[in-house]
Amino acid sequence: MIVPLFPGDPKKNDGLFIYGALQPKPFVFVYEQPKIEVVHGPSCKPREEIFLENCEEDDVDVMERRGGGGTVVLSPGMVITIVVGQRKGETGLEIFRKVQGAMITVLNDHGIKAIEHKGTSDLVIDNRKFLGSSLYLGSNPRLFYYQASLMVDSDLQHLNRYLKHPLKEPDYRQGRGHEEFCTTLKNAGFNYSAQNICDIFRNGLPEHL
Repeated sequence: MIVPLFPGDPKKNDGLFIYGALQPKPFVFVYEQPKIEVVHGPSCKPREEIFLENCEEDDVDVMERRGGGGTVVLSPGMVITIVVGQRKGETGLEIFRKVQGAMITVLNDHGIKAIEHKGTSDLVIDNRKFLGSSLYLGSNPRLFYYQASLMVDSDLQHLNRYLKHPLKEPDYRQGRGHEEFCTTLKNAGFNYSAQNICDIFRNGLPEHL
């Protein structure tokens, strides 16, 4: 069995990625975010995208992750989902659709409906984003490493505190500020806790991937 070697310095959740690479596939790991962190991809320009002085003042870690996508604020009340799976010739977009299609199915089964894919890798309710994700494609071994953050009952005010308006945005955002663009399951009318969603994903996702 090949242990993946990732280039560069360690990044957010590399330990889980390596552990998942050694387990039967698909590997699914789900947890509630324990503290506030700002996490960005390799193309991020931190001084242009993040209020670094606010992060420093509040002792909030700023971390890099593998995989693209925009900069995010992780905080309690959010569910983080890690999936490690075999690459079978799919494009990155096809992998996003596969994993997030499974998420939609599982959430629908528990009464959380009217979910749509928008942008490259977002899930939305009523045209407002409640899940964002990123993807890293490994070649040795040929695995994909997916991670997503789902806003269940997190505090959206953290977004304005730590993130500037993104330099790039999906078309459906249409210039909206963070709190107008994003929502939580709670704000969308679904009475679930983060731990509820963790249990739902742990029990339901593997059979649909």
